[in-house]
Amino acid sequence: MPEPSIGTLLTLGAVLAALSLSERKRNNSDATSKYPVRPSRSILIVISALLLSLRLASAQGTFQSLTITFDGPPVVAPGTGRIVQSYGESGVWFAPIPGTDGFARNGGGILGFPDNGTAYLQATLGDSLRFGLLDGSSFTPVSVDLAEYSDVVHDPVTVHFVGYRPDGTILTDDITTAGVFNGVAPVFQTFSFSPEFSGLVRVEIPTIAWSLDNLVLSVPEPGSSSLLVLGATLAALATQGARGTTQILPASDA
Repeated sequence: MPEPSIGTLLTLGAVLAALSLSERKRNNSDATSKYPVRPSRSILIVISALLLSLRLASAQGTFQSLTITFDGPPVVAPGTGRIVQSYGESGVWFAPIPGTDGFARNGGGILGFPDNGTAYLQATLGDSLRFGLLDGSSFTPVSVDLAEYSDVVHDPVTVHFVGYRPDGTILTDDITTAGVFNGVAPVFQTFSFSPEFSGLVRVEIPTIAWSLDNLVLSVPEPGSSSLLVLGATLAALATQGARGTTQILPASDA
């Protein structure tokens, strides 16, 4: 079982503090007033905050699969290609390694180049690629479609992936393309990354002569940060509710 996050512990601590304050307030009121504290609203809020805290604990470390198709926007029309300096899709950024020329977006449908019916990325002499999540979160590469560059450069090529973890650890994973050639152009094949190539904040590809499409990543599920904020807010409301639940009702029998 994974250890609870700091955010979860803070939320639980705030909720427990609110419960303690509510209980003390009720006991004081019961001892000094004819009309005891009404704890219903405070208790409901505290229960909601506790449920959210449990949701946070269970959501910690939860990931979802994300496929980058490189279809745009901006769209690269079939039969065309261009060298670009950046690309973004579904919260993932792509850029060349500093000091290199860029990378190519190929719209497919070009004679002699791989063609799977959609746009994809390529790197030729002087090109490179690196990528990561826009929010800086860690991710794990799962699989990728790779092919050689063209009918002229169609021998199998080893694509060198370099991964960087948040603590500075550097990992590598080398994938050699299959060298499948249909007589006209190289053919894309799907490859899986090593399971150890995980928990990364950035990946770089310094090698060239490859074509790349349908990059599958395992990324954190969205919403955990929002739940943390909401849980803390509810805990604060619970504390406020505990302070304000004592009601002075008009004495009808005085």
